[in-house]
Amino acid sequence: MNHPAPFARRMSRVTASAIMELLKKTAQGEYISFASGLPDPNLFPAEKIALITQEILANDSGAALQYGAADGYAPLKAWAAERLRQRGLAEATPEHILITHGSQQALDLTARLFLEEGSPVLIESPSYLAAIQTFDSYEATYLPVLVDSDGICVEEAISAIDQTTPRLAFTLPNFQNPSGVTQSLERRQKLAEALAERRIPLLEDDAYHDLRHSGESLPPVASLARNPYAVYTGTFSKIIAPGLRVGYLYAQPELVNRLTQLKQITDLHSNSLSQRIVYQFCERGWLDPQIEVQNRVYSARRKALLEALAENLTGVAEWTKPEGGMFVLLTLPAGFNTKEMLTKAMERGVVYVPAESFYPTGGGENALRLNFVSATEEAIRKGIGVLTEVISG
Repeated sequence: MNHPAPFARRMSRVTASAIMELLKKTAQGEYISFASGLPDPNLFPAEKIALITQEILANDSGAALQYGAADGYAPLKAWAAERLRQRGLAEATPEHILITHGSQQALDLTARLFLEEGSPVLIESPSYLAAIQTFDSYEATYLPVLVDSDGICVEEAISAIDQTTPRLAFTLPNFQNPSGVTQSLERRQKLAEALAERRIPLLEDDAYHDLRHSGESLPPVASLARNPYAVYTGTFSKIIAPGLRVGYLYAQPELVNRLTQLKQITDLHSNSLSQRIVYQFCERGWLDPQIEVQNRVYSARRKALLEALAENLTGVAEWTKPEGGMFVLLTLPAGFNTKEMLTKAMERGVVYVPAESFYPTGGGENALRLNFVSATEEAIRKGIGVLTEVISG
């Protein structure tokens, strides 16, 4: 007799990441990859990290290898608070900061704090796949709001929350994953005020903030209205190295305390050594030059992708034109199925991510996400040429 596995009910909505499964399949092959969400490892500051690590282990090994405070390494919290003050979160102090294992843990902690079975989440459509997976694991339901070239369609969002009050509103205002679009200042202001007025928790994921290649930096949504339940997240993964697993969140101190309690249940504390490495890297003034190097390379690759798309697919498809970040969303005419098309593309040595996984309540079958930071300019041009041939049949 077959007995059902004794898993919790919520596991019925927990599935493997389509992106991670795709990366596993292609890891051993020779592909031009537009699929990953990974920064270029050739740009990691490995020598500087090695130097800092040696110095820390020589001078502070006891503390660096020991358990640390659950809320994070105090000097790093202070540095992050100062950085966020410059970004527009004027009242940021160390008490507003919780250091996390990347910004993904910040999303999970916030979801765990606010969501229960059936809790409605206001979410962009499309949206970040790992956030959707997180909300699924807490048995959330969705109030999806379309995204256009100015970000979330805020009037539609306000209408949705007036009909069904969400337990959480999730937004990626800068270089949204997967679309690459940036939310306009006007929409940020309206969204912030609508959520604050209704005391709806805001979860703002700003993982790509520093990867701006054109345009002007805009203030965080969380800075535009006083919302006691706003959580703003960031990470060092995209601008130093993801393997260090150091991110952070900003919230009111009372909220930080509650999130810290949840973090203690999960992992007791963040990596003591990695936090010190990140702090020393930033304190020595190496972060902004590192960001400049990355943005110079990534901007050229973005340009190569947009030019290749214009040259090959004008009149055939539509695509976003991001001011930064890592991604472009390509939309083909109705009737195309990019998941089915992927097999043909992989046979030709090109891989991308079908977009349907990014739509929390379905859709996107005729769209795909292209990463422009992992491949060289030459590979990008070649890959789009191949993709064009696949689309043309």
